[in-house]
Amino acid sequence: MNIDRYRGHRTLIVGEVHSGKTLATLKIFRDWRRSSRESIAVLDLAPEEMDRVGGKMPFKEEEKEGILYLSPRILPPRLLGKSETGIRRLARENRKRIDRALSTLGSCAASVLFINDISLYLHDGKGERIWLTLENISTVVMNGYYGRYFGSSPLSQRERAEMEFLMVRCERVLFLPPFHGAVYQKMEDHP
Repeated sequence: MNIDRYRGHRTLIVGEVHSGKTLATLKIFRDWRRSSRESIAVLDLAPEEMDRVGGKMPFKEEEKEGILYLSPRILPPRLLGKSETGIRRLARENRKRIDRALSTLGSCAASVLFINDISLYLHDGKGERIWLTLENISTVVMNGYYGRYFGSSPLSQRERAEMEFLMVRCERVLFLPPFHGAVYQKMEDHP
């Protein structure tokens, strides 16, 4: 894979549950590690797998060596919350943990950032907050849920709107699974 297509850009990989977002991100990460010596940070926001949904990036232990790896404890609000109030409480707790990781990330000197499951932050956090954190990192590859699997609860509607905020700002948006075998890339005129 030619990593130059990602270099200096913000890339967002989106799709349904089980569309391969995490594995696509992991493949780009591995290709990057093989062909570049740039400083890398990984922010893994996925919860542990539950009911075949979610899951951290399946790194080999040696792949974490020499990178800043941040993986706060995340609980899946829609799978564990028993009510709308419980779902919102879990989302708020997740956001607070992620905010602490973002503070750590803001003080590091990584030039490349990979984010697994950015949508977990967007349950209670703002896309604008993430975007401000990304401004100082030259290359970002992130993925997140953008689908219909979880229905249209208030949390799902918020998540979708915040994902669309990020989509509009990223130079590249890859939708998985590919429609008719093609990967779609959003192309806009960026100065």
